[in-house]
Amino acid sequence: MSPRRPSLWRRILFGKEAMPPEPPQPASEPQHLGSSDEVFLAKLVADLADGKRRGEIGEPEVLRCIDGLWTSGHERLAIEWMEKLLSVPEVSAQATAPLRAALVERYEQRGELDTALPHLERLVGDERYALRAHYLLAERARKHGDHERALRHYEAVLGRDVDYPNVRMRVERLRALAGRAAPVAGETIAAGDVVGVQAGARYRLVRELGRGATGVVYLARDIELERDVAIKLLHPHLAGRERADALARFFHEARVMASLRHPNVVAVLDLDEASRRIVMELAAGGTLRDVQRERGPRTLRRAIERHGQILSALAAAHRRGIVHCDIKPANLMFRRNAELPGVEVMLGDFGVAHLPDATGRAGARTEAVGTLAYMAPEQRRGEVSAAADVYASAVVLFEMFTGHTPWAREAVMAGARRADDFWLPAGVLAGAPELADEIQHHIMRLGDPDPARRPTTAQALAESQRLRERIIAAGAL
Repeated sequence: MSPRRPSLWRRILFGKEAMPPEPPQPASEPQHLGSSDEVFLAKLVADLADGKRRGEIGEPEVLRCIDGLWTSGHERLAIEWMEKLLSVPEVSAQATAPLRAALVERYEQRGELDTALPHLERLVGDERYALRAHYLLAERARKHGDHERALRHYEAVLGRDVDYPNVRMRVERLRALAGRAAPVAGETIAAGDVVGVQAGARYRLVRELGRGATGVVYLARDIELERDVAIKLLHPHLAGRERADALARFFHEARVMASLRHPNVVAVLDLDEASRRIVMELAAGGTLRDVQRERGPRTLRRAIERHGQILSALAAAHRRGIVHCDIKPANLMFRRNAELPGVEVMLGDFGVAHLPDATGRAGARTEAVGTLAYMAPEQRRGEVSAAADVYASAVVLFEMFTGHTPWAREAVMAGARRADDFWLPAGVLAGAPELADEIQHHIMRLGDPDPARRPTTAQALAESQRLRERIIAAGAL
């Protein structure tokens, strides 16, 4: 800003030389936002954009500032700030969940659940907020007249809390409208209230182990044989007449899984269609995902051993014309502590497996199912064959070596796949430098984007076994 020129009268009275100095001009005041809460939030957004303070987005101080705006009557402004914070890219779902849950409650208070729908759909995947999210999704669906969707979400609520206010009454009313039978006892059991509940005369439920799209898995006690087992109770919404095909398919897959009888496939011990119950051997050692999270990447020798066991299970399935379609660490389990000698990995969860048709072949085009980070390029297009499982086994092997998949989230969503994605960091192969080229060649062949260039499951298994023998001979860990 240029200095002010002296006025004409000042120049006449004092002259150019004798004129007293101009008084100092006050400094311009900085521009502030409307409140200290907004100042804090604006600074947080700026820092998040610079990659800083990523873990603070759902902290109590942030929620306190939002509450300050809300209680002062600026409801829309509070919501705008929350949406702005949640739009910052590359912040983990774990960090944003508390803020997302608070935003959903604000929308609900304003009667704007339709606007909250994308946030609710993300919160159902977080067990801290899944109960409330399912309930609000059910309420929204009921008000829109979507009884099927409402019933599904209400049943998910009962699966977590059998005493949730008004839900049981609404489930019974919606079941009557849909002409469905009442759920079998034990199917909608609260996650924290299962001890001593009977799943038939023979099995006593102990605690919940996990939930999936088709049912809930519990640790249970087989009273007759005095052993621990895993019991999967199917979600009640799969019992309706209109879902009969899905139910029949599930039990057919369970029978196929039982017929494999392979040491690297989870054993199915009992089926009861009337109770919609599947009894399986207990994977007391947890999953490969659990092991990797707790202990990090596997050693070279251990990774190749597990890889061979996975391929052995796949070879047995592929000989029967079954394509698993969802090979990933969460579906690979251990009977006991994975670090104990002789404990092998087991393949489980054939819930989306592609079964052979009447000719015994499993190569037809179908809808794309599976987990994106482990799906072969052709699987994303709905083309299913044994080669897709071989590709997924390469992704799992890379993850065992390094602790992460070969690609970033953006590449997963874009579906870009290249053979050099499987190029291993030099440090991974340092334990067996003389075998580095051979190991690298093996994983890149299995992960070739072109299924025609991948080895068959049997060939991949033979290569893996040879590598294991050579690693042992070289004394690598």
